[in-house]
Parts: sequence; structure tokens; C-alpha cells
Amino acid sequence: MLYDNCRLPIRIIFVAFVFLAIGYLIQNDNLNVFYTINNSYVLLLGQILFRIGHFLVINMPLIFMINLVAKRANSGMPALLAIIGYATFLVTTMFLNDHSLVSQAYTNVLGLSYQMSSDTYYPIQTGMIGSFVVAFITRYSFLTSRKKSIYSFFGFMNEDSRAILYNVVLCGLLGVVTVLVWPYFIDIIVSIMTWIAEDISDPYRLATYGILDRSLSILGLGNLIRYPFWYGASGGTYAAISGATVLGDVNIWAYMPEALLTFNGAGRFITPYYVINIFALPAMYLGMYFTISDKRERHRHLLFLIGASFVSIICGNPLPLELLLLFTSPLLLVFHLVASASLFGILSLNNAFLGFDYSSSTVSAMPGALVDYLINIRIPEYSHTILIILMIGIIFAIIYFLMTIVYYRYLAYDVIGSNRSNIICSRLFDAVGGSDNIKSISSALFSVTVELYETEKVSYDEIKKVGAKKITESKTSLVLDFGSASTVIRLKLEKALKKLTRA
Repeated sequence: MLYDNCRLPIRIIFVAFVFLAIGYLIQNDNLNVFYTINNSYVLLLGQILFRIGHFLVINMPLIFMINLVAKRANSGMPALLAIIGYATFLVTTMFLNDHSLVSQAYTNVLGLSYQMSSDTYYPIQTGMIGSFVVAFITRYSFLTSRKKSIYSFFGFMNEDSRAILYNVVLCGLLGVVTVLVWPYFIDIIVSIMTWIAEDISDPYRLATYGILDRSLSILGLGNLIRYPFWYGASGGTYAAISGATVLGDVNIWAYMPEALLTFNGAGRFITPYYVINIFALPAMYLGMYFTISDKRERHRHLLFLIGASFVSIICGNPLPLELLLLFTSPLLLVFHLVASASLFGILSLNNAFLGFDYSSSTVSAMPGALVDYLINIRIPEYSHTILIILMIGIIFAIIYFLMTIVYYRYLAYDVIGSNRSNIICSRLFDAVGGSDNIKSISSALFSVTVELYETEKVSYDEIKKVGAKKITESKTSLVLDFGSASTVIRLKLEKALKKLTRA
């Protein structure tokens, strides 16, 4: 299960967004309307937390890569190999590409850059895609280096030296392939963006922007689409009275209060995040919480529910939850992407626009925060938008809550399928010593807990054959990891157990 290998990075990214949320809240000028923070130490803490969170989020691909290669190795060598391979990959893309791609297709990562004349060049930005491929290449290089005989062509080198050589060569080749192939991917993204920019008032184009924005953000490539629309001409232009031209949705929104003006349409690329962060995602967290039938697991996850909802509502960003769904519940992620994309069109049709003032990195941006929403309640011109966001937010909160419950209870067959889940249930009875040996059954999001009378009757080999990815044993119970299909399996086990009891 890929989630097992990516569990730690997802938690790191969640913690990073907690830091970002607290830091952003402390530094948010809109907070001064409700409460003014004058303590220099608190302000300094806010800056520190925000910078730490920003560093972790901006290096998300690197974190996932290092974790993937180090997960199953009893050595620190794979992590070092991965960094060397990743640097080789980036440097290759930096020097071999013709620098004709749009500026946001490049990234300043690991401090890599070179200067020619008055221009500075950076590696190609490949986000999670590049880091995952480098991780698998590194694993291959590490394992291959351990299999070579001392009488092979590179027999004079030790295992670690061979691993470095293999990885540098293969990651360099990956860089060459990327330089040749990646421009086609960028061209496709740019052509879609150009189509959207032709009419940013069209709900269908805005919905396309929404699904592209979230999809690319999950892959660590959100800047590709955000920068042109937030700060560039793709997001609209506004001719100021002074004669200056303001470019980009976020820039136009920030300019309006300074010029004592209101511009109908500014904030169209931000408004949906108020619904997503304040209403939809907390409802999904709540749905996950109520899916858990195990009382101990519910108690254990209560703090997570509160913390995750806090991060989402106060200074939200959907990325941590989207990463969790990507590795555990892809079908639920598809629902979320479609639903969130539809918000761009729905809010535009209802003439509801509410932006936010931000001029830093799009990667660590926090659009759609509660403080930014509340601050605009006092402005009469935004009363229509505030009300629409509230009404649509409540509707989407109900939809997200119900969809989450339905998914985990009925749709989350994971890769096993409905028929195989029935087979799993029937075979599990035999594996745990028969239905008479089962005291109770409960489940968490990704595991089934079976309370037993006699654990000596359990056949662990049979349970593994059934499909449990992980087995945790206590004195009286077994915790079986079946991924997102755990609730479905628990319900079928309970149903089958009732039938056997009646018989």
C-alpha cells in the first residue's frame, strides 16, 4: 500500500500547514480588526513558524522522495543516493534545456542556478513527478549495486560507489528524457490556460481552471497555473486612473481598497476557497470521524479532527487532505476535485467574488481563510457575496459530509472489488478461528479491529493471504489493515456474523 510508504511525509506536510496557519494568522493584518498583537516575541514566533512551514511545503517533493527510498532500507545510504540523484537530475535539466518555456516552468530548488550574461537560469520544475521517478531509480540503483559480483566489470568498486555511479548515470538520463518530453506537457498546460484566459467570466472555463489548479497543486506544480492568473495578465487587467495597468486577479483585488474602488469580478480565482476551506473540508473531516466505529480510535482521532478543521477554517489550504486522499481514497479525491472545480463556475454564475491580499509564494498561500471572510462582512458592497458563500458553503458542507460517509461505507472497495470483499469476509471467519471465536468487530478509516475470545486459534498466514496489508496483535484482538475498504469489510463481516448467529 503506497500510503504506508508515504504516511510520514503526509504527516510532515500537515504539520507544516499547522505552522503556516499559525504564522499566517499572527501576521495577518486583517486580524488587527478583531485583536491587535503587539508583543514582539509573538510576532517573531509567527514569522519563524511561517518560514518553517513554507520551507517544508516548498520542498514537499524532496521530503516524499527521501522517505520513499529510506522506508525499507536499514541504511542511510539510499537517502544520500536520492539527494545525489535528484541534484544530478535537476542540474541536467538546468543545463540541457533551451530555456524557452514559460518562466513558471522553472524552479529555484536546492539553490541550483547558473548565470549567463545578465540572465539567471534554473532547473525545470517537475514537482512530485520528478521526485517519485528519482526515488524509484534510486531504489533500483541501490538494490542492483548489492547484487553485482566482485568479478563484474565494476568489481573494483565497493557497493556504495557502484550505487552512486548507477544513480548518477540513470538520473542524468532521466534529466535528458525530461528535457525532451517535459516541454510537450508544459505546452498542453499553457494551451489550456490560454483557452481559460480568453474569457475568465465563462463558468466552464473557470471550472476547468479549478480542477487544473487543484490537480497541479497536488503534484507540486501549482505555481504553473497560479502565477499567471494571480499575478499575470491571464487573471485579468485593470486600467487604473493613474494610467497604470494592474495585472492578475490577486493584484487587482489588493489594488481596489487602496484606490477606494470596488471591481466586480476581482477575486474570481480565490472565492471558491472560502467554501472549500471553511465549510467543505471540515465537513469531510467530520464524515471521516463518524465513519470510525471503534470508540478508542474515535477518541484518538478527535484531536486530529479539531486540529485539521482549525487549519482548514482559520488559514486553510486543502493540500494535506488531498494528499491523504490521493494515497488512500482516489475515488473520493476525484469527487473532491470535481466538486471544488464546480464551485468556480457556480460562484461566478451567482456573481459572488471575494479575493485576498497576498503577494508572496503561491505554494504557501492561504486563500479562503475565515479571518479574510469575516473582515469583509462590514463592507456593504460585499454583502451579496458574503451571503452567497454562506449559503453555498452550507450546501456543500452537507454534500461533502454525506459523500464521505457513503464512500467509506459503500464505495471504498479500494483495489479489491465488491465480489472479492465478500470472499475476504468468508475466509476471515476461518482465519480467526470461526465465527464463534469473534467477540466484536469495529473499524477505523483504514483498519478492522476484531476482538477474539482465543487468539491461539488465529492463522496469521491465512489472514495475510486474504489481503490484510498489516496485522497488529494484542492480547485479545487483531487490527487488520485493509486500507480505505476497511469500513466496507467491517459492515459485511457484521452482516455475515448476524446471519450465522441466527442460523
